Amino acid sequence: MLARDELHQLVAAYCRAVDRADYGALRDLYHPDATDSHGSFSAGGVENFIAQLQAAEPYVRVSQHNITTTNFAIDGDTARGEIYCLVFHTFAGPEHDVDVIIGGRYLDAYTKHDGRWKFSRRTIVADWAYQNDPSRVNFEHPSTRGSLRGKPGQADPSIDLFAPDRG
Repeated sequence: MLARDELHQLVAAYCRAVDRADYGALRDLYHPDATDSHGSFSAGGVENFIAQLQAAEPYVRVSQHNITTTNFAIDGDTARGEIYCLVFHTFAGPEHDVDVIIGGRYLDAYTKHDGRWKFSRRTIVADWAYQNDPSRVNFEHPSTRGSLRGKPGQADPSIDLFAPDRG
């Protein structure tokens, strides 16, 4: 059960790192020789994946990765996982923003070194996707009006929550 909890923390840390554009934290979740296959967006080593994320960053208005069902098979210091996810993106376009909503799964391989689990291979499987063109985001409902707005990268309101005490 401890290994399952540690693996769940790993996949949750991935979501936070990718959504907050924290590339140092993201890099630290992968073994140096790990691969990440995100379809035509990126395939190959983790540095290639991070370079693609950095190139896309100016166009990403919303990035939210959500983990739902997790299935792990653990064998000593190696493991495999099928991680169900819902991913929401809003991308800036030349005339208007576009929403892309994806339901899919990550097929992962993990290895534990020095007491810490990391990704050794990650592959995205897209089961379905919706595109709203143009974006249809509306924050006028009383349940969202006046609330803080989440933002991709380091401008998100949560950054200060986890920052070391400065005072």
